[in-house]
Amino acid sequence: MIVELDVPRGTRLLLLDIEIQPNPTARDELVWAVAVYRDATDGMVLVHGHVCGAEGECARGWCFEAKVLVAAIRANLDGAR
Repeated sequence: MIVELDVPRGTRLLLLDIEIQPNPTARDELVWAVAVYRDATDGMVLVHGHVCGAEGECARGWCFEAKVLVAAIRANLDGAR
């Protein structure tokens, strides 16, 4: 299912540990979006981003890749976080 999401590159997303799968660290993450894919499965979309800093200090395309709840992304976009 395709969801309506427009997440500009560099958008800061505060994600709770239970909103991220897989989440091997089991902690909340502050992610700067690189790409948020709109194809949702079970209410989740694939997110690529950086947890190393807003400028992508790791010198890779992204250092965060996980499925994230669509509701969590919308909460960030709506200013609830």
